[in-house]
Amino acid sequence: MERMAKSRTPYIIDSKKQLAVLVSAARQEIVDVLAQMGTVSVTELAATLGRPADALYYHLRILRTAGLIQEDGSRVTGGKRESLFRALGSELRIDYEESRRKSNRALAGIASSMLRLGIRDFRQAIQNEDVVVAGAKRELWTFRKTGWLTPKDLVQINESIERLGNAVSRPRGRGELYGITILLTPLNRQRRGASKKTRFNCRAKLGRR
Repeated sequence: MERMAKSRTPYIIDSKKQLAVLVSAARQEIVDVLAQMGTVSVTELAATLGRPADALYYHLRILRTAGLIQEDGSRVTGGKRESLFRALGSELRIDYEESRRKSNRALAGIASSMLRLGIRDFRQAIQNEDVVVAGAKRELWTFRKTGWLTPKDLVQINESIERLGNAVSRPRGRGELYGITILLTPLNRQRRGASKKTRFNCRAKLGRR
């Protein structure tokens, strides 16, 4: 859900209501893809997500009420008038420091939904024999690495995640749609206490949507 590109306009998410809305995996996916697509009709959004258009209206209404998306006019297609929607920003970011003070539970729920989306995408992609799973143009990864990181290492990892986000942000119509899910978390800090060398767990999942 957090898009990172210098030329993109950020929208900061920190309200308890918005966090609660984004616990839903379906709404996460809608708002994330909508932010990348710009202003589109429900029909276009449904085609991109591979979902029936009728199934999206309920979620779009909730996202609009929460202030994460808005209607942006309408157009006539095939003699039928369609409402157009867009995200509040072309880049959506969660303010973790502020949001943690408001709802740890919602933040944990959002992370859980992100991972469920990644697992769903992986399961679908691995069944498709056309998906490349080796070589320079590999399309499918699942990765987990546990190790000890210094503060300097953490700075480098965060910079790498920023670069990855920048590389993924592309205008609609160029290339194919992919999903990348990343989780970085310290391990055993409460049990062992903060130390000079903190053990971190970094999981990254790459799945084709």
